[in-house]
Amino acid sequence: MAEDTWNCRLCNGSNSTSDRKYDKREKPVCTWIAKAFTIDVKQDGQNLPVFVCDKCRRKLSRWYTDNSKSKKASLNITLHDFGPDAQEPEPEPDKLFGELEGVAKRYGFQKWEQPNGDMFYVTLNTSTLAIERCVAITTDKRWTIIVQGKKQAPTLNPRLQDIPEVCRIHDLDTLFNVANGSICVGNPDYWENLKKDIIGKDGQIEATCEDEGPYVFRDNTYSTTLKKDIIGKDGQIEATCEDEGPYVFRDNTYSTTLRKTSCTKLGIKDGQCPVCRLSRADFSSICHQTKNNNTAAATRTQTSSHVKHSQMSKAELKEKINNVQADRRRLKKKNSTMQKQMKHLISTEGISMVGKSAIEMEDMVKTCSTELDNLLSENTPQKLLWESQKEALKLAKGNPRLIRWHPAIIRWCVALYTKSPAAYRSIRDSKFIILPHQNTIKEYIHYTDLKSGFDSNFILRLVKDFNLYNRPDHERHVSILYDEVKIKSGLVYCHHSGRIVGFTELGSFNEEIKAFERQCSIDEEPPIATHMLVLMVRGITSELQKPLAYFPCQGGFTSHELYTTINEAVELLEFAGFKVHALTGDGASSNRKLYTLQKNPDDDSSTIRGTTFATNHIIRPDDRLFFMSDTPHLMKTTRNCWEHSTVNGTRNMMYKGLPIRWGHLHDVYSWDTGLETCNPGLKMLHKIHHEHLHLTPSLRMRVYLAVQVLSDTVANAMESMGKPEHQSTITFIRMFNKFFDCMNVTNFKAKHPNLRPYRSHDDPRFLWLTETFLNFLEEWQHEADDLNLTADEKRRLCLSPQTLEGLRITVYSFVHLAQKLLKERPGHIVILSEKFCQDPLEEYFSRQRAAGGGNDNPTVMEFRNSTLSEQVSSEASRIINKSRRGNTSNKHRLNDSDIINCKPLKKRKRAVKKL
Repeated sequence: MAEDTWNCRLCNGSNSTSDRKYDKREKPVCTWIAKAFTIDVKQDGQNLPVFVCDKCRRKLSRWYTDNSKSKKASLNITLHDFGPDAQEPEPEPDKLFGELEGVAKRYGFQKWEQPNGDMFYVTLNTSTLAIERCVAITTDKRWTIIVQGKKQAPTLNPRLQDIPEVCRIHDLDTLFNVANGSICVGNPDYWENLKKDIIGKDGQIEATCEDEGPYVFRDNTYSTTLKKDIIGKDGQIEATCEDEGPYVFRDNTYSTTLRKTSCTKLGIKDGQCPVCRLSRADFSSICHQTKNNNTAAATRTQTSSHVKHSQMSKAELKEKINNVQADRRRLKKKNSTMQKQMKHLISTEGISMVGKSAIEMEDMVKTCSTELDNLLSENTPQKLLWESQKEALKLAKGNPRLIRWHPAIIRWCVALYTKSPAAYRSIRDSKFIILPHQNTIKEYIHYTDLKSGFDSNFILRLVKDFNLYNRPDHERHVSILYDEVKIKSGLVYCHHSGRIVGFTELGSFNEEIKAFERQCSIDEEPPIATHMLVLMVRGITSELQKPLAYFPCQGGFTSHELYTTINEAVELLEFAGFKVHALTGDGASSNRKLYTLQKNPDDDSSTIRGTTFATNHIIRPDDRLFFMSDTPHLMKTTRNCWEHSTVNGTRNMMYKGLPIRWGHLHDVYSWDTGLETCNPGLKMLHKIHHEHLHLTPSLRMRVYLAVQVLSDTVANAMESMGKPEHQSTITFIRMFNKFFDCMNVTNFKAKHPNLRPYRSHDDPRFLWLTETFLNFLEEWQHEADDLNLTADEKRRLCLSPQTLEGLRITVYSFVHLAQKLLKERPGHIVILSEKFCQDPLEEYFSRQRAAGGGNDNPTVMEFRNSTLSEQVSSEASRIINKSRRGNTSNKHRLNDSDIINCKPLKKRKRAVKKL
C-alpha cells in the first residue's frame, strides 16, 4: 500500500489521504457495522484497515435509518473477505503476562499471584496497610478493577468501555492508568449542612447523631448515640459518613465526607465518581428539607400551633405556656387601649339615641334586609348567593369550617377557579364576598383519581348527574361524538398517583398490541402524546352532553384502534342504561376506514348505492348503529372545493356545462359594493366581507364563513346581477343552503319551514334530502364521468370523493335514524338535527383551552384536571369558561333552574393519619 493512500475496512477500496474517512471503532459507525454484518470491529487484528470510507458510511447510515422505520432497506455494500491471516493471533500467555508485569511495576502495583494461576496487582494504603486498588487478570485473560472493595463497572467509566472483556496487550496501559486514578471524595460539603441528622422513611428527621459521650444504656457505654448513616424511603442505607480525611473538593479541604453506598470509589470528574455526582441533587433536597424542618420545629411552640400536646415534649410544653401567657398579656393591654379610645370617641363624637329614635333605627335595618329579600326572586342565582352570604357571615366569626355551601355555589366556584386560580384568590382575599377556601375547591375537583381511558367513577358520576334511571325511555337515546385535539407534549410527575403522565395511552387492548410491537422493534418506551382523542356522549332527545373518556395519542388513532375503543364505549353506555344509536366524527381517513371495518357483508339494508351508512348493533342485534359525518365540517370542505375551483386551481367544477367558480363570488361582491348596482349604497350582501373571500388557514376553520357564502343571500345577489354563466353556481349554493338548514335544526319555535323541528316520519324534508339533494350529487358526478377526459380531469369537475361520501353517509343515516325514532313514539319525540353535530365537542375543546388562561395548549395533566373540573362545575363552566373566539356559537341558553343544581357533590376523602 502506498503511503498516501488507505483502504476501507468494508469494501477494501483504495482512497487518498484527502478523502473523508471515519474510524471504525467510534460510534455510530461501529454500531451500524455490528447490526449490518454482525462484526465487532473492536476485536479486529492489527493488519485490518482502521477507517471506513465516506461512501460506505453514507450507505450504512441510510440503511440504518430505513431499518429503524420498519421500511424495506437494502445494503449495497460488498464486504471484502480479508482472510484468516489478517486476524491478530492470540498472544502467547507468557508474552502477555510478561508484558503485564512490566506495566504494573511502572504504575506502582505489586504482584500477588494466586494458586489457580490468576494474577492480582495491588497497591496498599500507607496508613492502614489495607488493599486500596487491585487489577485482577485471570488465566483466560479476563480483567477486573477493584478500588477500595468496589468492582468498577465499564459502563460508568467511558475509558473502560473501549476495552474488550478479554484483555489485549495494547489495552494494559489504559487499564492500569484508569486503576491508578484518584479516589472519589464523595460529597464532603453536604455533610456539614446535614448536621449529622438521620432521615427517616417519610423524609423527616428521626434522630440526630451526637458524639458528646459517654452514653450509658443498659449497662453499656457508647461514645456515639447513632450510626452516621442516611436511611432512604425504603428503609435501606443510602449513604454513609466517612471521616478518614482529608478530602479535597473544589479547592476546599474537609475532614468528613458523605458517600453513597453505591459509590464506585474511583473519581472521574472533579474527583468524584458518576454515582456521587448524580447524588448531589438528592443531598441538596435533603439539606433544603432539613432547613424547613428546623423552621417547622420552631413553630410548634407558638400559640397558633395545632400540634397535639400529647406529641410535645416537656420543654416544648413549657415554652408554649410562656408564649401563651405573653400573648395574653399583650392582648389584654391592646384591649384596654382600644376601650379607652372607643370611650373617648363616644364621649366626643357619639350621638345618643333613646326611646323612639332607637326603635326607628332598628326598624330601618330590618326593613332594608326585608326589601332586598323581596327584590330577589326565589330560585334565582342572586337569591341563592344572598342567602349563602348571610349564612356565611353568621358562622365566619366563629369557625368557618362549619359553613355548609350549596352545591350550586360550589359548582360556580369550581368553574371560576378553573378559569383562573389567581382571580379566585383575589376575589376571596378582597373580603367583598365570602367564598370557600381553595383547598375545599380542590377536594371537590379531585373526587377521584381520573386516569386516561374509561374510568368507572367518571361514568358513574355521569349517570348520577343525568339521573338516568328516573328518566323516561325516550330520553335515553344518545349518540357518541369523537374527535382529536392538539396538546402540548411533555412528561409530568403526578404526585397523587405516583405515575409519569404524558405517554400515549390508547386503552387496554390497544396498549397490549402496541407493547407487543415495541418488543419486536427497537423502541422500548411508549411515545409521548401529541394529541388527545375525546369521546363525548350527547342526548338525541335530551340536553345531555358530557365527556365520556379521553385517550392521549401520537398523531391520532388509526381505524383499527378506533374500532376497539368505539365498541368498548358503546358496550359501557349500553350496560349503564343508555341506548346508543349513532357515531359522529369528522371526515378524517381513519374515520372512513372505521365505517368500512364496521360494515356487515350480510346486511344489504345498510348499504345504498355503494355507500355503507350503518352496521348491526353489537349489543342489540335487531337494531342498527348509524355513522355520521359532522355537518359543519362537510360545509367547510364543500366551500374549500369551491374556493379551489379557479382557472389555475386544483379544481374546475362544472354543472350542466356551466362553471362553478370562486371568481363568481368575487364578481358579485364587487358588484354589490360598487356603483353598478341598481341602488348604490344599499348592500344585499351585508354579512359578506373581505375575510370571506380571502381565506387564511385559520379563517378556513371558521364554520360561519363557509355557511354565509353558501347561503340564499348570495344566490339572490347573483340572480339580481343577471349573468347567465352564474346559473350553475346559483344552483350549487341553493342546494347546500337548504341541506345545511335541514341538518342544523336547533330551535323548537323556528318559523322558517326548513328550520322547524322534525315531528313526523313523513316530513317532506326527508324526501328532499334522499331524492332531490342526493340525486343532484349523483347527476353532477355522472355528468363528469360521461365526458371524454382523463380520470384526473373528471375528478376536478366535481366535489372531492371524500366530501361526496361524507354527504351520502350523513343523509342516509340521519333520514333512517330519525324516521325510526319518530315511528317508535309518534307525538312524543321531537328530533333536532343539530343533535348529530360536533358543536358540543368543539365547545368543550374551547373551554379546555380557555381554562389555561394565556396557555391555550394544555398538557395531558392539565387536560385531566380540566376534565374533572368540567364534570363537577357542569353548567357553570359552560358560562364562565365559554370561549368568545371559538369555532362554534353556544346556541343553548341556560335558565335559572339549570344553573341552580341542588344535586350533592362527591368530595375527596381525607387521609386518616395513623398514630
